[in-house]
This record gives sequence, structure tokens and C-alpha cells, in this order.
Amino acid sequence: MVNETEKILSAFTRMYFFKELVQDRLQFTEDGGTEKEVADLLLNLGDIIVAIQLKARNESDKTEDQEKEIKWLNHKCKDAKKQVKDSIMYIRTESLPAFENERGQFISIDSNAEIIPLVIFMNEDIGDTYDHVLWRHSEDGMDINCLSFRDFQTICRELLTPIEIVEYLKWRLSFYQNNGNVNVSIFMGKDDTVLFTRPAHGEALVQHFLAENYGIKKAKELEFYVSAFQWMLHKLPERIVVESISDSSYPMILFFSHFDRVEIKAFVERISRSLESAKNGEYTIVGSLRNTLRRYVIFFVSSHDGLALPMDYLEELAHNNKVEYDKLIQVFLYWKNVEEYRIDYVFQDSSNQYLK
Repeated sequence: MVNETEKILSAFTRMYFFKELVQDRLQFTEDGGTEKEVADLLLNLGDIIVAIQLKARNESDKTEDQEKEIKWLNHKCKDAKKQVKDSIMYIRTESLPAFENERGQFISIDSNAEIIPLVIFMNEDIGDTYDHVLWRHSEDGMDINCLSFRDFQTICRELLTPIEIVEYLKWRLSFYQNNGNVNVSIFMGKDDTVLFTRPAHGEALVQHFLAENYGIKKAKELEFYVSAFQWMLHKLPERIVVESISDSSYPMILFFSHFDRVEIKAFVERISRSLESAKNGEYTIVGSLRNTLRRYVIFFVSSHDGLALPMDYLEELAHNNKVEYDKLIQVFLYWKNVEEYRIDYVFQDSSNQYLK
């Protein structure tokens, strides 16, 4: 059963990871009738899984003694590390059932996925003095990110996108492994700004991560596009034209959840141009977006009366331009009236299966 603190965490993660990616009912029964639990919550991006173990302090047990609260956390962290190791073992066994996500879809877990363990604790009486990494104590142990729920909220609000949050957790662990618990970090950003941070204070490392990847100024400029993109994805399941197969929105959400800010900006700009083209009565291919490393190509089409272009035509167009891909996507946009528009999708994977 999901307790109240787990419900709070699950509700928060749905805001940033989408209902399709959140799984929090993870109990299963082993042969012999023993009930086990994979983790308290999984953020499942398909090829990447964040396995979260949650620890919460009962209000009635809290004290004003900081040392006692830290002692409670240290005790709980020992339990959490064992549970995380068990969770990884369960995932690797390839014998888990499909678990329901927050959209009501039953999604299998990829036993070969990259697993990122994370311990989150709910005890706001503990400030910034907690150990931000649970260090290994043996050869077969592992270093694990540890976060207060408050600091986890900061990460999600600052980074916004699922893949950025995942990449930050990996980067954060590496930072502490390489530098230890430093008091002050100084970093020269891409835009020549000098960034001074206190890493353990309010999860300030997020700003270091953004500066290293984008530059602080550019990262802030890109936030507008991320907000628009998130709105599109939250609405995507309601914008399916035809459910050609069950849960056809899921692979689209999974695919788009791997977009970073630069891809999102390019996507949203092409959406805007397509809407403007359709409003002007110009029904055509407005632009494309491709990624050779992730092997996808997206065509943006300004449509009339919700008519998509034949996918065979787009296949030929990609082939003639020598574009190699595993995923071919058509995003077609049209105005239902002078005030209301629709964004719809046709998604083709490497098996040539179409989702509309």
C-alpha cells in the first residue's frame, strides 16, 4: 500500500515526470508467496530508471535536537541502502510483472535499463548538514545520492525536464565522488560568468550544473520553451486522433521525455511556425528536426482539417535526404476555429508500426 508521504512524493513527481513515467505500486509476490517491493517509487524512462527509496520521520517522534534527527537519518539510510540494492537485484532478474503507472497503464520494466538509485527523506527539521551521498562501505557496496524532499523539489523546479533531472543526479554523484563535501565551489560558465556556490546549501549545485551545460543566462532563456513543451506533453494523451493500438501515447511520452532544453527550444519554435503557417492558409511541411545520435527525424506539418501527410511520403523524403533514423514522427497542426488549434502526432518506430 502507498502511505501518505509516498503519495506526496508521487503527486510531486507527476508534475515533472508525467503520469506515464511514475510507478508507485510496486509490490509483487515471489514464488512461495512472499510479498516484495521493488522500490517506493520508480521514475521509469524506459532505458533509464530512477529507483527511489523514501524515508519519512513521524511527526510524533520528532525532537528539537538536531543530533538526534541526524542519528535517525543515519539509521534510516542504512536500511535504505539495503533496500536499494534489493531493488536493483529484483529489476535485473527479468522476472518482474508489469507495474501500473499513474496513467493506469501496465508497463514492463527493462531489466537492462540504467538504474540510478536515490534516497529521499522527509524531515524538514534536518537542514543542509546531512550527508548528500551515502558512501559505500565494502567492495560490493555503492555510492548513492541522498536528498531531502525539499532539495529534491528544488532540483525538479530548476531543471524542469525528466532527462535533465536524471543527468543531474548522475552528475551530482560524480561531483561529490571527485570533490568530497566541499564548502565552496567556483566555476566559470560558458557565458563567462563566474559562479560561486555552496554545494550543500539548498542544493546549489543545480546552478553549477546549468552553468556547465548551458550557461546560466541561456538556461534561463530556455525555460519559456520548456514550460510550453511540458504543457504539450501533459495534453498529448488527450490529443490522439485514433488509438491504433492500446496506450499509443506511451511511446511518444517516453520518447519526448528524453529531450533536453536545446531540443525542446527547436521543437517549440517549429510548432509556433507551423501554427502561423496554418493560420495563413499555407498547408505544407514547415520544417524538420533530427538527431543523428538518437536517430530520429520529426516533420512539422501545417495541416487543413486535421489531415496528416502520408507517412510513405515522409519516408521517401527522409530517404532522399539520406537521413538515417529509427523513429519517424509527424507533428501536424491545424486550427479548428479562429481561437482553437490542435497538435496531433503520427509516430513510427523502427518496426514500421504507426501510432496516431
